[in-house]
Parts: sequence; C-alpha cells; structure tokens
Amino acid sequence: MSGLRLENLTVLRGKTAAVNDVSLSLQAGELVGLIGPNGAGKTSLMRAALGLLPHLGKSSLSDLSPLARAKAAAWMPQAREIAWPVSVQTLVMLGRVPHLAAGQRPNEADHVAVAQAIAAMDLQGFESRSATELSGGEQARVLIARALAQDTDLLLADEPVAGLDPGHQIATMQTFAKSAQAGKSVLVSLHDLGLAARHCHRLVLMNHGRIMADGSPEAVLTPDNLREVFGITAYLHKTENGLIFLPLEVSK
Repeated sequence: MSGLRLENLTVLRGKTAAVNDVSLSLQAGELVGLIGPNGAGKTSLMRAALGLLPHLGKSSLSDLSPLARAKAAAWMPQAREIAWPVSVQTLVMLGRVPHLAAGQRPNEADHVAVAQAIAAMDLQGFESRSATELSGGEQARVLIARALAQDTDLLLADEPVAGLDPGHQIATMQTFAKSAQAGKSVLVSLHDLGLAARHCHRLVLMNHGRIMADGSPEAVLTPDNLREVFGITAYLHKTENGLIFLPLEVSK
C-alpha cells in the first residue's frame, strides 16, 4: 500500500474525544506537517492510525496484519527511550526486522539500507558506539535512522526534530522531503511552525481533536487560524528561498 486513508477516525478518552471524526488522506510524494497546540490530538491521531490505540472509524493501516503494517509504515514515537546498551548499528538494523524471515540474518541490501540511514542522519563514525551513551539529540537521530532504514512507503514521525540543534533540524526535514520526492508519504508532527512552513508541502492544523484547516502552508497559517488556535500573531513572507514564518506576540 502507499499513502494513508483515515475515515471518521475517533479516539475516546473516557467520554471525551481526543480525536473527533477525522477523515484524512496522504498521497505518495507528500510531506505533510501535522500541527496544533499541546493536547490538540496529534499524537492520538497518529497512534490510532497505526492501530496502537482503540478507535472508531477506519484506518488503512490498522486494518493490516502486524507484519504487513510494519512493512507498510515506519513509526517514530515522541518518546525516545533506548532501553538496552546496543550499538548504533544494531539499533538501526532493527528497522530491517520486518523484511527478515524468522532466523534470517541481514543481507547486503539490509546493510546498505542501514548505512544509508546512518549517513542521512549524520551518524557516520557512531556505528560501534553504545546508543545509551549518546546525547539526547544523538539518540533522536539514531531512532530516526532506524525508521528510515525500515524503508517503507509511509513514515509517521511524532515531533522528530524536538531537541535537535538547528542544523540537524533542517537536515532532518530535508531528508523527509527527499523521501517524499522519491515517492514516499511522510506525516510529521511539528511544533516549530517555521520548519513546517518552509519544508512541508501541506499542513494539517488540529485543535480539540478536530481538523481546523488542511492545505498549503500559506493557506493554513493565516492570521485568523494563528489567533484562534495558537493565540499568537506572526510574520509570514514568501521569499525566493521559501516561506519565512516568525511568531511575534501572544494575542490573547
């Protein structure tokens, strides 16, 4: 499968809808930024889409068997816990597990995929280092590399650039854009609206579990939407180098 289709997806937390009747489609070649304030329902939406949360409605992913789902979609959760002191190369190689039969050892193609993912995340020279001894930002890049090594048609990442330095934030978004250019679909949750405006083809704005806007960055990051959803004013300007977004003031 390629892309993602959600139909009337609802996630209940008690009697409250964390995600409320959301329908959404991602096509091949799209880098889509999922934006919204804390508690908007972004993480719940992504987890439900993957079948990791009970939900009402339909997801094209959750209908798949666990193995088929792992071959179709890679997932980088917001939590970045690395429990075991394995090497970086071993951890990134875990992304290849869905492609291996029981007891099968990684082949040349698996090692190539891992090497490419490590290079994409600027981790050359880290291969033999224990992942638990790395900084938080380095660990985040290792986990992104694991998701990239999975080499699926769909990648979902929940706040992947949080805690990264500016250079690696930009490089990570550029890597996601290259994946989309190669025909993959990427859905990434972001709080940095500047990165979202500059790198994403499309933005989906959530608030109170609902989609408030869906379209190009310029169409979504309007003064009315920013005021209503985030309570801010901002500067948005299109330049020859792309959109520039700068939050200015709290408006309420």
